[in-house]
This record gives sequence, C-alpha cells and structure tokens, in this order.
Amino acid sequence: MYEHVIIPNEVANELAAAYAPLAATLLLHQDWIEIRSVSNQHKVLNLFKITKLDLGEYAAITLAQELQADRLLLDDLAARKEAQRRGLPVIGTVGIVLIAKQLKLIPNIKQVLDDLIANGTRISQQLYQQILTAAGE
Repeated sequence: MYEHVIIPNEVANELAAAYAPLAATLLLHQDWIEIRSVSNQHKVLNLFKITKLDLGEYAAITLAQELQADRLLLDDLAARKEAQRRGLPVIGTVGIVLIAKQLKLIPNIKQVLDDLIANGTRISQQLYQQILTAAGE
C-alpha cells in the first residue's frame, strides 16, 4: 500500500529490541523502510519528559511534523490524540487493514483482525464491529 515508509531512529530501536517480535525486527531490513533522525532531538526529549507517551511515539510525531507527512501511523490512543491535536493526519493499523481490503489487497478483513487480536493487538469490540461493517463483512 505504501511504497515508502519513514520511521525515526527511536522507533527503529524499539523494533530491534530483544523483546520485539521477529516480524517487527524484519521490517527494518525492507528496502521500503527508511530510518531517519529527528532534526530537533531537544524537542522530542522535552515532550517526552512532560507526557506519558513513549520516546518512539514522540519521535514519530516530531518527525511527521518536520516532514509534513501525508500520514502518521499510530495505534496508541494517547499518541493519536496528541498527533491530532498537532494537526497531523493519523491512521492506525486497523485503518490500514480496512484500506487494504478496499483496494482488494486482502480478501477479507475478519481473519486479519482476528490474527492481530490473537497476537496481542487491542481492538475494542465496538471498533471490531465498525470495521467489519465498513468492509461489508
């Protein structure tokens, strides 16, 4: 769906951590992933100190602002709210799955959502039903 995805170093570090799932670690080796440094590290650290978001989330928000990104992928609700407060266009994993279904890149959405949930992704029952309805399933 996306030919080029830019992530900050802080997110790359999280994906490379020992506790990260193998699939996440493998993302770092894809040619469509680009790792970049945030220009204003001071801003990231200051924001990190005054909020409950993690460093990767604030780095992603800051980098998205610096790049005037088309979209920012965030799943954490607090991070999404902060990004939206800053006027950034946000999408979550579930939104990407819905777009993939609409583009006919995947045959159905239910199995993907069930797999995400089985692997620890938290999706409310309300959102689950809304997405299935939107996908016509």
